[in-house]
Amino acid sequence: TLQPCHEATALFDSSTVLRSNMSVKIKGRPEPQIPPELFYNDREAEKYTSNSRITHIQREMATRALELLNFPEDAKGKCILDVGCGSGLSGEVLNEAGHIWVGTDISQDMLSVGVDRGTEGDMMLHDMGQGIPFRHGVFDGAVSISALQWL
Repeated sequence: TLQPCHEATALFDSSTVLRSNMSVKIKGRPEPQIPPELFYNDREAEKYTSNSRITHIQREMATRALELLNFPEDAKGKCILDVGCGSGLSGEVLNEAGHIWVGTDISQDMLSVGVDRGTEGDMMLHDMGQGIPFRHGVFDGAVSISALQWL
């Protein structure tokens, strides 16, 4: 029998993302200058994930997002959607709290870094700008850390 989160991934219809190995010089914040699927190439994805400051901020924000979901204190095993999961930094917090998570991200390279790190949770390629490709009620809650600025 599939768990609710695993059932959700079985229903997923992945998006196609056109990729390029182009190199672009970015001045200032990248969001208004280049799409995330191009900005987060393998080098940038690894750099983002290994940055201790970013990791710390991601953990704090994910912890706060989990608090805002307002689950009972003893709740474990909730199924949570992480929209824009990147390499799974936020998912680690969800795992540590005893929850199951499914993450979507537009950057194949960010997802690959997460897989290479052994991140738990189901991670899949999808553009959040195209909507959420899951049935209503599959998840107990959703988080999105450091992703909405890309819309």
